[in-house]
Amino acid sequence: MKAIVYHEFGSLSSGEYKEQSGPEIKSGTLKIKVAYAGIIPFDIKVLDKTIPMPHLKFPFIPGAEFSGEVLEVAEDLKGWRRGDVVCGNPKKYGGAFAEEFVVKADEVCKVPKGMAMSLAAACPVSALAAWHGLFDAGKLEANQKVLIVGASGNVGSFAVQFAKQKKAEVYAVGSSRYEFNVLDLGADHYLDYKADDYLKGLPAFDLVLDMVGGKAQDQLIPLLKKGGRIVSLVQEPNEDLVKEYQVQAHLLNSGPNPKELEKILDQVTKGMIKVKGVEEYPLQDAVQAFAAMSDKDKNSKCLLKN
Repeated sequence: MKAIVYHEFGSLSSGEYKEQSGPEIKSGTLKIKVAYAGIIPFDIKVLDKTIPMPHLKFPFIPGAEFSGEVLEVAEDLKGWRRGDVVCGNPKKYGGAFAEEFVVKADEVCKVPKGMAMSLAAACPVSALAAWHGLFDAGKLEANQKVLIVGASGNVGSFAVQFAKQKKAEVYAVGSSRYEFNVLDLGADHYLDYKADDYLKGLPAFDLVLDMVGGKAQDQLIPLLKKGGRIVSLVQEPNEDLVKEYQVQAHLLNSGPNPKELEKILDQVTKGMIKVKGVEEYPLQDAVQAFAAMSDKDKNSKCLLKN
């Protein structure tokens, strides 16, 4: 099979499109013919060594988020068959940027009939991160106020919609160029992060969901009610500020949740949840896609297509 292979990390451009031995099916797993693989920020951080992964062995095939068709089913599995269309984000990282991928069956879900595989591949990581951040870690309830930072991104666009479904009041932070798009997703208020004092005069929040991080995160903690929560997808919130303002903090480590993902995909097929625009690249152009993913002016979901 063909795959994107790295022999060392540190440079996105060192990936090679080359022939590799296909993965072997094991107990409890499915062998997948990959249709699309989603590129997520975690991929970039692993490849450029922003996130050290010393346990990974070379040669290494990156990627986790995918959609595809079942080629082979382990003998001990029931309820699956060759030809099933599936998607997911397995707990163990690596292997999706290839023509074939072996995954644990209990970490993926079937794609609803008629749903485009490109849409299915764009959902698992971002949609589940938004869901886990709002409801598992964030405990968001109806009529509460939530501040979503990075609302125009892949995770943020799902978070805005999920929060509105919950009947929360949504304040969204992002670039002015995406204001209309985010308000169209249901946000009640939009804050341009480049505007002076954009965080002034705001109500106290029950939840802050932060997809951006950096020093600006310290300004978010004082915006919370006493006992409120800040959930970060990028860095551990400032411990001293958390104690000072008597709030709760969580660094989200999202993972697979096939049952919840299945519900989300069903809502996507019914038009209840929108998926932001995708940009497709052939698998052999993965390095180009990684560069596009790193471009801050880009705001689409990048997919690798077989």
